[in-house]
Amino acid sequence: MTLGENIRRKRLEYDLTQLELAKRIGVSKAMIGYYEQGIKLPSIPSLIKLADTLHCSVDELLDRKAS
Repeated sequence: MTLGENIRRKRLEYDLTQLELAKRIGVSKAMIGYYEQGIKLPSIPSLIKLADTLHCSVDELLDRKAS
């Protein structure tokens, strides 16, 4: 899965709207949409906030498997 797909999956898992997630990490609702569509990538600080808010690791959002 892509980063955007993982953000969307986790957001829906926690029953959050794009606006709610945006407010929690300090970006616009449109930016969450851009992340989910793969139009833009989050900055490292935003990626960390996303992982914290969605109760997962950055590696999980990036779909990185331990080797």
